[in-house]
Amino acid sequence: MSETSVIVCKPTQWIKVRAVLIIAMFAVFAYLFYHDGHIGYRDKNEQYVYYNLFNDIAVAEADAFDDEQQWRQFVASKKIDFPDELACPLPLDFVRDQPWPASLASNFKNIKDSNKKSNQAWEDYAGARGWDVEVADHPEDQASLDTQFYMASGSAAFVLVVTFLFLRTLTRTMEVTESAYIAPGNKVVPFTSMRRIDTRKWDTKGVATVEYELEGVTKKVKVDGMIYGHFKNDDAESAEKLYEFILERFKGELIEFESDDENENLDQANFDAGNDENSELAQNS
Repeated sequence: MSETSVIVCKPTQWIKVRAVLIIAMFAVFAYLFYHDGHIGYRDKNEQYVYYNLFNDIAVAEADAFDDEQQWRQFVASKKIDFPDELACPLPLDFVRDQPWPASLASNFKNIKDSNKKSNQAWEDYAGARGWDVEVADHPEDQASLDTQFYMASGSAAFVLVVTFLFLRTLTRTMEVTESAYIAPGNKVVPFTSMRRIDTRKWDTKGVATVEYELEGVTKKVKVDGMIYGHFKNDDAESAEKLYEFILERFKGELIEFESDDENENLDQANFDAGNDENSELAQNS
């Protein structure tokens, strides 16, 4: 018959909030990376192509015309020369066989007299399509899109791993009976098998490492108060109470930080010993 647990420490609110925030953050990252690779970068490339058409190509072509009617006929005969798909991927449903926008024909003066980074014809066209007037200084190539998909896949994989670990943590506890410590994952460590406890991280991180020996094999487990239980001394099932329960039944070596007073006493003893040795040498000489 198994013993009844005296103290049971369940997952803390701290680890629950932390895990949920991490999962939510990387889920958002995964979505944003996927959106940029599938839609965002392609839409920005389309805007770049049209910006370049209005503010570079059309301006350069308009310099050769003095008559607006001739310009209108020229615009009506032109097709947009889109970049290579690998160099400048466009929206998936985008039709590449497109004429120059009609607004170029009706904005001959604005285009010909343009001496700014973006002319009025472009600003009107961008506004009509709901685009920003300012665009990136270069298009995103296929390699950039692939990178976004890799980042999205990595973030999604990380979400799955953290979700799995979080759900597993929720099903585990940290317990003690009258004769043993039961670590998360149901690892039973009898108090009589414990050989050493490293307490150096307990005060700062709430973690202690227990070294034990079973059937001639030395192993280690942790007492993790940040994940299981908490540090409210008035709670009968806090990690602090569980840790104290273990220490009361522990007979092995306890690894602790040396106090400042101990270090000062040791330094003073070494100093005194050195002075005594120098005095003896002086007397012998």
